[in-house]
Amino acid sequence: MEPLRCVVLSPTPVSRRGPGVVFRGVRSLDGARAALLSDEPDALVVDVASLGEEGLKALEELVHTHPHLPAVAVASFEQMPEAVRRGARGLVPPPVEDAALAAAVETAVLGHRHLRETLQLAVLRPLGRLRELVSADEGPEGVLRRLVEITRGAVDADRAAVVALSPQAPDLVVATAQQAGGSVTERLWTLLPDRLAAFGNAHEEAGEVLTAALATADHTLGALMAFRDRDRRPFSVVERELLSLLGILGALPLVQADLVRRIRQANRSLVNALAYACELHEATLRGHSERLSSYAVAVARRLGLEEGALEDLRVAGMLHDVGKIGISDTILLKPGPLTPEEYEVMKRHTVMGAEILSAAEFGEDVVRWVLHHHERWDGRGYPMGLAGEEIPLGARILAVADAFEVMTAGRVYREAVPVEAAVEELRAQRERQFDPAVVDAFVEALRSGEVRVELGLRR
Repeated sequence: MEPLRCVVLSPTPVSRRGPGVVFRGVRSLDGARAALLSDEPDALVVDVASLGEEGLKALEELVHTHPHLPAVAVASFEQMPEAVRRGARGLVPPPVEDAALAAAVETAVLGHRHLRETLQLAVLRPLGRLRELVSADEGPEGVLRRLVEITRGAVDADRAAVVALSPQAPDLVVATAQQAGGSVTERLWTLLPDRLAAFGNAHEEAGEVLTAALATADHTLGALMAFRDRDRRPFSVVERELLSLLGILGALPLVQADLVRRIRQANRSLVNALAYACELHEATLRGHSERLSSYAVAVARRLGLEEGALEDLRVAGMLHDVGKIGISDTILLKPGPLTPEEYEVMKRHTVMGAEILSAAEFGEDVVRWVLHHHERWDGRGYPMGLAGEEIPLGARILAVADAFEVMTAGRVYREAVPVEAAVEELRAQRERQFDPAVVDAFVEALRSGEVRVELGLRR
């Protein structure tokens, strides 16, 4: 390992080398300034014992201008407290031996490096937590909830707040986090901009308030605020800079969350438009996909599917019949039974629907569930004749929801039946056409009100 390099400000000559340390002696403050700039040393030594008050002033100046360097003071016992106050990280009493001075320098350098690493970790740790801000299941409000707690912990504040413009309305969203003993209390609410002043007055009793803009390069989204009580120390320079950095980096997940929300809204509009297009050719189909989708999601929630799967099932329900776009209205609107040839053509709508959705890059589950929503529990369905749990769960749910909706709403080829009769038919087809667990979940959801049958349908 290379020896440490150290500049020594002393009126008396020093040896060039101690154990593990190379010294460069200078006799004036100007010489020390020049040596610190040119040599890029690892440490600084000031002989306060020989220089007296001038040495203490030099120590203070050099520590201030070179805070990255640990300083060791050669000082008498009477001078040591003042030397520490002026910035010394190591102390050596005179007379000084090379080995003792080298040991003090090594200790100061190692301690200073450890302190810097600790501070760097303290700064980087809250920045690393910014990864938590973006979640597939949370919008901008969820980002604000997480950001305010990260902010409070990062700068060791008693309270913190984030104020941002709501993406849905011209209101402000306010998130707060407050330390109360060993726990943190969080709140989130919206208020009109003209009430922001009242919010600010509520924190007038805080001892110190830090603020930073929550901003991207082109516009400001809001503000971060950190509050510390009067009986605590002031915020440090590092904490002030860290809050500013959190304002810059915290704005990016907020923008991303809003972008995800906009994309989801656009996708939902596209799905609704496609579903509407599928239903244009038959009056009794109007609202079919939306009703089926709501039934399927309610059943899936009762069966314990996660939020991401629920959204995929909603999309699959809305688009389960998209393949009928390729089927002739002569077949679709035929009032009587289909011929075997016509039935074979009709069965192709599941495959065509899956192909359309795959080409449009919908999710794999959405495509699979649409492809298999006419399979039967007993294996007599189409297009592949899957049976039992070979059929994807989402498709099994769609099959039950589809059958119930068709029975209760009616079609050109069949009259609508009462809800009770439709339920009895589902039960009769348990373990034949339908997954018994899905039928049971559907009936339970219907009884609890989770499945809500719209009024005004033909019964």
